[in-house]
Amino acid sequence: MRKLLINLVNGCSRTEVFISPKNYHNFTKSKFEKNRFIECRFHDPAYIDKYPKGFQYRKKFSGNDLPELKLTAKIFKEEMEKMLDEKKFNPITKSFMTNRAGILHPYMPFVEALEKSLEKLKSGYSKSHAYEVERCVKHVKKIKDKLGFENLLINEVRTWHIKNILESQNLTDSVYNKSRSYLMGLFSELIEFGCCEYNPVRDISRKVIMKNIRKVITDDKLKHVFYYLRDKHYNFFRYGKIFFYSAGRTAELFRVQKKHVDLENQEYQVLIKKGKQYVWEKKIIIPDAVHYWREVLQLCKTEDDFLFSNKLCPGINSIDPKQITRRWSKYVKKSKEIKDDDGNIIIVTEDFYSLKHLFLDKIEEQTQVPIIPIAGAAQRMANHKTPETTGIYATGRQSRKNEDLKTLRVV
Repeated sequence: MRKLLINLVNGCSRTEVFISPKNYHNFTKSKFEKNRFIECRFHDPAYIDKYPKGFQYRKKFSGNDLPELKLTAKIFKEEMEKMLDEKKFNPITKSFMTNRAGILHPYMPFVEALEKSLEKLKSGYSKSHAYEVERCVKHVKKIKDKLGFENLLINEVRTWHIKNILESQNLTDSVYNKSRSYLMGLFSELIEFGCCEYNPVRDISRKVIMKNIRKVITDDKLKHVFYYLRDKHYNFFRYGKIFFYSAGRTAELFRVQKKHVDLENQEYQVLIKKGKQYVWEKKIIIPDAVHYWREVLQLCKTEDDFLFSNKLCPGINSIDPKQITRRWSKYVKKSKEIKDDDGNIIIVTEDFYSLKHLFLDKIEEQTQVPIIPIAGAAQRMANHKTPETTGIYATGRQSRKNEDLKTLRVV
């Protein structure tokens, strides 16, 4: 008699799951079969030539305790039926099937859903941030099977799953917090698609990090570093000067194209990431930096050229901001050619980013008399409770606030 088939997705089907030996219920404690299995025949039209009678999907188990064997058989049978019917598991390909045309849904495998979420969010990430999130997902994918989460669906993920995944990677406290943040963002997107009812990362506490005091390069040491770079690595020297006088970030400066710079008015626009949005902001070019900006602008061939492309010269390609860290390490930290006025070798251990701190410290020292912001007077005149409210009406505040920077000289 032909066994009835239960239809599944993608044209697949299966027989009823049965337990062997079939008369296991009649066994007594004095005499019973210790080796058992549960099985069904799985049919996939894509493999009909290889498995014309269906694929033998079997799970074996054994034991010496009869009640335990009966319970194990029941649990394994229910688990196999759930894997095939609810989780859409294909035992031939060892993968989960879906008939939902690639859309996000609650019955996707855990990591596949994270990857789909990343695909949707990637366009809003910076290149470096997308790389880090992708690397985090790869680490999750690599370790999930070791923790027994290989068959976990996205709607089954709970806080304890994520906590164990993070803890088992032996991450530093800083990387742990970043990984937590990356996963939090991916799950926030998955919630909107109904893949999970709550964010399982939300209740995982951040690690407490002891912040070290950042070493700031001295004015005298930087002077000799710039002398060396000017003579040996001029492009890096020019970028270092522009970075130093901008008080900005390399990621922002590397997105600046010629069309974003208004040198006549000592201004340029940068694209800054705020939450899930990119916001254009106007920044000031102080007089000490004008020469270097003019020089790099003159090297541009088109308005769309990035100011800092390959070799830190203008070009059509944007480059990875991490190049600066590598260049600083190679040309400055590892150099034995940077010397003071007496010919003594200067050892640089400070990071490139410390240039920004030095610049801000110098400005702080020079501006002994603080400029009273417009909100101070305007807020009292309008009886506003907060400066933010005043800012809504004082629309010219930003431009007025920055005008004085255009005359700032750093000594």
